[in-house]
Amino acid sequence: MEKQIKVIYLDGSAGTVTPSVLDYLIERHEIVAFCRSEGWIRIGKDPIRKEKHKFEGPGRRAGDLWSSDLGLN
Repeated sequence: MEKQIKVIYLDGSAGTVTPSVLDYLIERHEIVAFCRSEGWIRIGKDPIRKEKHKFEGPGRRAGDLWSSDLGLN
């Protein structure tokens, strides 16, 4: 069974959803909060995710090394 996450909808009602549905609800601004292991997260007030930073250095995968040597990137 997939993990269930507690949520609070805009109208104040509560429910549980899967992680993929949680992402959908956050994107559509349909919930005001959800519960993590460390407590409730308020949408628009608490950080939801860590910022993703694009890696600017050289790649370390074998394909990255070969494409670099061949001038493909």
